[in-house]
Amino acid sequence: MTQDNDLKPSSSLLLVREMNGGIQVFMMRRSLKSNFGGIWVFPGGLLEEQDKQTIENNHTDGINEAQSQDILSLDQESLPYWVACLRETFEETGALLAKRENKDTFIPTSSEIVKLDKLRADLLNGDISFPKILGQLNLHLALDQMIYLSHWITPKVESKRYTTRFFISQLSHQHTLKHDGIEGIESKWIDINDALKEYRGGRMSMIMPTIKNLELIKDFIKVDDLMNTMNNIDPKTILGIEPKFFLENGKWKGLLPGEDGYEDH
Repeated sequence: MTQDNDLKPSSSLLLVREMNGGIQVFMMRRSLKSNFGGIWVFPGGLLEEQDKQTIENNHTDGINEAQSQDILSLDQESLPYWVACLRETFEETGALLAKRENKDTFIPTSSEIVKLDKLRADLLNGDISFPKILGQLNLHLALDQMIYLSHWITPKVESKRYTTRFFISQLSHQHTLKHDGIEGIESKWIDINDALKEYRGGRMSMIMPTIKNLELIKDFIKVDDLMNTMNNIDPKTILGIEPKFFLENGKWKGLLPGEDGYEDH
């Protein structure tokens, strides 16, 4: 499958953890000055040139380019989707999913947490690149800790359009996550079903891909069950979902692939 040149490639990560008899997901509310202003989202963003540099500098582990193309059913460079996802997650939350040289999961020490905070600030200010941070810490991104979840394409009615790949990963250690205060102005861990209740009650604004991804995982209680189930899904069956919106009797109506009338618009 080739990619529409009008679509900007991006990726997003659902960070989950088991807590209080259920599964929580980390969500952020976007600044009103950013894309999707005021909306609650998962960490993520556009692919950047430094994501390719991260790969070229051998700061990745677990998945190679050929495997990534096979998972996403793309015949062009695909591994940057994984890298961008983890870079954006680090920028926006402070979480760094990585491995040490000996392949152990990176669980930062107290001194490393202090260093990470400084490096994150430098990255946000443009004073250092992501691959240089990984080089300083001698880390490799843990790409095999991410599971491909869904693919959403921005409707044609929008002026800015994205082709976004969503992934899911378990945060396996206690680490305080904090929004960056720039693009994200509020953040929290929230039970998946509570997030959906907040949306339906009008207390958390969300867009369709966020809602549908939450609905996809809402029935799980154990993180291991969730991750095993999603990992056993054939990625070839994960098709791009492009909602269609149109005016009907003066009101906007939205349809998803497979719904009555979708092919007529």
